Amino acid sequence: MARLVYASQRYVENPMLSLIVPVYNTPVSLLNRALQPFIDQQYSDMEVILVDDASQSLEHSEMHALLERLKTSASLFRHSRNGGQNAARQTGVNNAKGQYIAFLDSDDYLDPHEFDKVLHGMHTVHADIYGYNYIYIDGTGNELFRHGMAMQKSEMLDKHEAVRKAAQLWPWIFARDLFRADSLYGEIPVGEDLVSVIPLLIRASSIYGINACPYHYVCNPHSVMQTTSATDRLRIIQGFDHLIAALGPEEEEYQPEVEWQAIEHVLYWEPRHILREQGPLPQAELRQIRNWMNRAFPQWRKNRYLMSDSLAHEMGFKLLIGGHYRIYRMINHLRHK
Repeated sequence: MARLVYASQRYVENPMLSLIVPVYNTPVSLLNRALQPFIDQQYSDMEVILVDDASQSLEHSEMHALLERLKTSASLFRHSRNGGQNAARQTGVNNAKGQYIAFLDSDDYLDPHEFDKVLHGMHTVHADIYGYNYIYIDGTGNELFRHGMAMQKSEMLDKHEAVRKAAQLWPWIFARDLFRADSLYGEIPVGEDLVSVIPLLIRASSIYGINACPYHYVCNPHSVMQTTSATDRLRIIQGFDHLIAALGPEEEEYQPEVEWQAIEHVLYWEPRHILREQGPLPQAELRQIRNWMNRAFPQWRKNRYLMSDSLAHEMGFKLLIGGHYRIYRMINHLRHK
């Protein structure tokens, strides 16, 4: 249950873009950083929607004072109980008025100069989805690396490549009519973005990549992504089961890309995270991963991207998808001694 608790007087009736910011116990200093572009500048064709997912440590008076400083139209919805990040995002989608929808995590932030390039691209080229590049930074603001699908130039993107490579919701801007009532799957602690973004990309008739780098993703060592237990990490399987069930027969042409995503995330990334723990090898959990993969994608070893993707040629990848967990852990331990 969500209720509107704040709406600015800078109302925009039919904005081009709704930016949705889920909030849960985010320090006001980080919220201020996330919203700074909209404090400094008025975006007359935008609205900012914050959804407080039943925060316990966030002072409502500070939140309202911050929103009063925004020059861009803003609203705040509050959940009566915590539902998770995608539940907060879905509330934002349900209340958005914009023709397009974008997402910003409350501990990340945007570069306003680069963001202006994105808005210019949206006005220049029509598409169902726009993608942009992003920067990973550490907690002190140092750049770690840049990534995206339009690093060289702005251009229409191949849908199969987008489906194969996308893993987050926040580097994309989506036409609002691509969303369904349950588009944003929120029943798992890891992988919720991945299984939510793929159907949206498949539904799009056109995807345009904009050569701009507005999004700064802050790598937090205490985030859910970094601290989730092995048991909870395995629930990404539940997310893929949901994704497979959600894809209809007309979307079978994207089966190789969805299968590749399962190879990459279920067989590689999740075991990689799990094996960082230096306790006993979680044999039951790792066996469960492989049994599920063989059942859900029995022909996965013939996936064409195992030959063409650069990740597939890395030794660590080969060891993990081959089930050589002890060797991987031993080599990884020696590297970090």
